[in-house]
Amino acid sequence: MVDIGEERFMALACKEAVAVEGVGEMGSLDLKLICLLNNSSALVQELIESTGDAFGITPKADGIACLSVNKPGRILKKIANMSIPDDPRFNALYKLEPYVGMVVNRFKECGVHQVLPAASLDAYVDTAVLRMNYLNDFVEALRQEVKSTRFQSKLNSYHRSSNKNYKELMKYVEVLFERYSRLLVLRVDLSYSKENSNVTQAEAKRDRERLFQNARSNNLFDAMVGYIWKLEHGPEKGFHYHVMFFFDGARVREDVTLVMRIGQYWMDVITKGRGLYFNCNADKRKYRKCGIGMLNYYDETLREGLREAVVYLAKTDLFMKLQTEGRGMGKGLYPSPKDPRGRPRAAPLSKNA
Repeated sequence: MVDIGEERFMALACKEAVAVEGVGEMGSLDLKLICLLNNSSALVQELIESTGDAFGITPKADGIACLSVNKPGRILKKIANMSIPDDPRFNALYKLEPYVGMVVNRFKECGVHQVLPAASLDAYVDTAVLRMNYLNDFVEALRQEVKSTRFQSKLNSYHRSSNKNYKELMKYVEVLFERYSRLLVLRVDLSYSKENSNVTQAEAKRDRERLFQNARSNNLFDAMVGYIWKLEHGPEKGFHYHVMFFFDGARVREDVTLVMRIGQYWMDVITKGRGLYFNCNADKRKYRKCGIGMLNYYDETLREGLREAVVYLAKTDLFMKLQTEGRGMGKGLYPSPKDPRGRPRAAPLSKNA
């Protein structure tokens, strides 16, 4: 099975917990939903790896029997009690992680939500046996489906693209640090007002493209050396962007003010009054490991915080992916190499020296 990276999920949970308190709160996906999907995926995998029947028969008097619940059956019941989203609007927007998506589809196709409650009721032996066989066959069918080439191909493809994006972003950030000893990192959520939250993907894409095209000739972005953007969708805010800007720390310092100016530019010029923004840098002290603001090449704690912030940007890809019209995530160009004739960067002093 593919390892989705528990450390990535824990980093995500840490960051998202802060977001619930205020940072990046505009249109952010609920931490409860992310945790629900994480737990659901883990339970499905536990069910697949289990052995034996999910249910057995316990005879009673007068030809009556009830089902006994074995470990796989207990896991199946837990999965059935998970409130996994399955409404048409959600399904039109998101593609679930393969384990969770498979169970949602099979539960619906086989009517398991209707059969499971009846499994706890007394019934004539013949009826109880039918219920037992139906549920045991259902669990075994899930086990066999996961082993299939088709499912494994889908699983590998899902996580391959997610891991590829993650690795590319990590490499991009490291290359920026190799080129610039100090980076001023900005995090801003670019969204739309409630009355304009019905913007289409195409409209949001045009606004994003215009923002970065204008940045090439706008003095506001003179010191910008890179950026990362991620398209998301929230039930109230509709389509919106989480954006991370990288500025040369040797040229600019006021991160909160800079984010404010970029946010106002998004509101007034790019969206012509339709947009909103959220200044994450204004609340950066809420982060346990602050990965935004002024970051020094040698400050490993802050750089680790930045890595976690990148995980936060790509948070939905672990368990659900927005079905985008084109790219749903992007980054700027790699910086030009540093002049090799310059002084080499000194190694950090050892703490044990």
